[in-house]
Amino acid sequence: MHEIAGDQSIVSFAALLLGRTRGAPICWVGSSIDLYPPGLAGLALDPGRLVMAEAEREEDRLALLETALAGGLHAAGPVARISRLAVRRLALAARRGQAVGLVLNMGKASDSNAFATRWRIGAEPSGPDGARRWRAELLHAHGVPPGSFGLELGHDGATYAFDLAGGGTARQQPLRRAG
Repeated sequence: MHEIAGDQSIVSFAALLLGRTRGAPICWVGSSIDLYPPGLAGLALDPGRLVMAEAEREEDRLALLETALAGGLHAAGPVARISRLAVRRLALAARRGQAVGLVLNMGKASDSNAFATRWRIGAEPSGPDGARRWRAELLHAHGVPPGSFGLELGHDGATYAFDLAGGGTARQQPLRRAG
């Protein structure tokens, strides 16, 4: 399980990450879902792979995430508070289903090290050609030092790293697809 914290830009960032996974459908869990399919397609997430589930109570959303992951679906959903036990259950479900799970925290990142990784994501100004950009800060990962880097979704659909310190102009090689 991976935690992503930040502002509203984390929804598009999570869609970008999940769009890069292969195979399994993607379950998006929320209390009210207002995803825009053409926007998802612009983030390389095929709306045809998406299964949406709504639940008012947070406990129900966590149960839906766990069920989806255990069933082999990649899954993501916003969560306001999550216990170490819930993280562990989601991680075991993701491992059992061989799926990618993302917990979206719309505020401050938790201090739990129960997540495989913890990230803080924020929007960056568009690239010189109008491409979407994000600042990704790795807060925690086992055996990996924390750090910040920029990600850009090129008009060709590829994801590129860019240098945050250099004003964000130097584009690097496309990043490989995950999953």
